[in-house]
Amino acid sequence: MDAAYPKHAVLLDQGQYRVMAIGRDKDGQAELHTKDTDIVYFVEGTATLVTGGILKEGKVTAPGEMPGARLEGGEKHELKAGDVVTIPNGVSHQFMNIKAPCRYFLLKVQTQERGRPPMVTSLSKGGALGGGDGYKVSGSHREKDGIAEWHERDSDVMYFVRGTATLVTGGKVNDGKSTAPEEVRGPSVDGGVRQALKPGDVVVVPNATPHQFVDVKGPLDYFVVKVRSAK
Repeated sequence: MDAAYPKHAVLLDQGQYRVMAIGRDKDGQAELHTKDTDIVYFVEGTATLVTGGILKEGKVTAPGEMPGARLEGGEKHELKAGDVVTIPNGVSHQFMNIKAPCRYFLLKVQTQERGRPPMVTSLSKGGALGGGDGYKVSGSHREKDGIAEWHERDSDVMYFVRGTATLVTGGKVNDGKSTAPEEVRGPSVDGGVRQALKPGDVVVVPNATPHQFVDVKGPLDYFVVKVRSAK
């Protein structure tokens, strides 16, 4: 994701969610999404995010999408590297006062929930960083290898910030035991594909895929969003 950083690139489109890399060198357009909740991890630069207020001269350009000329009113949030932002669907917003290079990881999730307020926090807090209808946002920290996991309905979308590791995906969870509804854990994965990870990498582990972090050279810090698929 770091190499030849694009201004606007879709890295993966799964219908229910889209993974994107965004680079800005000027202020963004005022906009409102009626279906998509925007979840942002701010990688570099600074900006002011305005949320709420009245979208002026808004026009529907695609289903669920309404850009406009500007926002009237709203709340200002000062953003810097390491910040995590959740903009629920139905909330107008605009990025302003861009200090380039300005780069961020963006996950768009289609949700049914409306009326949840925007949330701005920092990845450094770790643990649960928010969530809503069909998604959970968190910051993870590892010092050693993880256990093998399998989630029946949750896809893990991750952006790696610090450290290196190997992610094993696929295969079978050895000696797997159900630890919660739709969750299986075990000591290791038998088989699977190994992928080396470094800061700046984006990884999506689809639901019902065994996976495990091994060869962790810590501390390993990463931003993760769990997106729940419909039954």
